[in-house]
Amino acid sequence: MVINYDEKAVMKEVFNVMNFIKCPYEALPKDNPDTYVMRPKPLKGTLFVSFDNLGFLSGQVRVRGKGKGEYPFHYLEMIDHVFGREENTIEVCSGSVNGGCFTVDINPETNPQIVDDGQTLAKIPSDSFNRWRCDPPYNENTAKKMYATDLPKPIRLLEAGARVCKPHSLLFLLLGPANYQWHPKGTKRIAYIDVTVVPNNEVRCLNVFYKYSDG
Repeated sequence: MVINYDEKAVMKEVFNVMNFIKCPYEALPKDNPDTYVMRPKPLKGTLFVSFDNLGFLSGQVRVRGKGKGEYPFHYLEMIDHVFGREENTIEVCSGSVNGGCFTVDINPETNPQIVDDGQTLAKIPSDSFNRWRCDPPYNENTAKKMYATDLPKPIRLLEAGARVCKPHSLLFLLLGPANYQWHPKGTKRIAYIDVTVVPNNEVRCLNVFYKYSDG
């Protein structure tokens, strides 16, 4: 699908992130509501979309961390609860993730379905998936120590992810403490969620993007 300039302008005006929310939500305050509020179950926290910016979701969640670069406890369940479950999902920098998605990792020891560089996904055809998730190493030391690679660049990961996803897909990029606003052509950032990891009091940032066209 190719979107021309005028169509992009219209989409910017009418885009509503609430169309992607699958969990219960409430308009608050009740006497004169100005915000949609939802709970990111099974995690603790609050997500919200204000009436004056219906194109963006914000919030904070608290999670219990895991070791060895794994996703925090119940992080993936939270995504499915808020945005709905998607079977046709590609998991990049997959590590120990298995089941319910197509896995890609540069390290063959993690037994991914395809060994490939997440910054190119050269072995994956374009427009193949309906959702992309990625949890890259957060710093150079972790990349070298745990994966024996250079630190991947978020924009290159996103560019590859946008290419292999169909239009109208969601892309979930979990980073360290980085409010990441850059995005490839044909995508827009629709959510930013602070993720507080206990007991180490680390901060991670979930950046969510929407692919509206093939660049």
